[in-house]
Amino acid sequence: MDKQRKIQKLVEQGLYHYGLGESEIAIDVWKQALELDPECEVCREYLSIELGPDWEEKIGLKSGKTEPAVAKASRMDEPEKPLRDEFKLAQQHLKTGKPELAHSLFMSLTASDPGNSLYHSYLELSKVAFFKKLVNQAGGLLKVPELNLGGRKITELNLNEEEGFILSLINGEMTLENILSLAPLPPFGTVFILEKFLRSNLIRFKEDKK
Repeated sequence: MDKQRKIQKLVEQGLYHYGLGESEIAIDVWKQALELDPECEVCREYLSIELGPDWEEKIGLKSGKTEPAVAKASRMDEPEKPLRDEFKLAQQHLKTGKPELAHSLFMSLTASDPGNSLYHSYLELSKVAFFKKLVNQAGGLLKVPELNLGGRKITELNLNEEEGFILSLINGEMTLENILSLAPLPPFGTVFILEKFLRSNLIRFKEDKK
């Protein structure tokens, strides 16, 4: 595996743990990615979001940035771009437990400015927050979803191919973790569809037997 692919895998692994609420593991994984590439902007952004502006000091990492003094001075003279109102609103949604609303806004912001790494970073964070919210709503990865069609036929639901496949995995026996591992989509894509099924009352999570 080449260096860049390894870094990307570590970034994604960190996001996975972050989405499960395992922040310490996520921080350690992102630190590993930074040790491979001190210039990894995405890792720096995530660590800054999680730990604050003094994150380097908190994790005992010396900055790998080696900017010439002239470049630093010119950047200090440049006025900072004000944050867009949509970005501030999306941040607020993320903080108040509404990742689905935050994701929609970050998607729009990223589409309007695809070169903005800050938008991309927050878009990924909204995905893992969405993931975490569904897992919490279910009661954990070992919870079992079951169909709740209420007399409706699957052929009447107008599902696309991916939605139909994921619905076919819901048999009242497989856990949420099983479904995430078997689905042909990244975890967020599967979670996005499962959340849609929950909102439409097509599925529910089985209660634990007492």
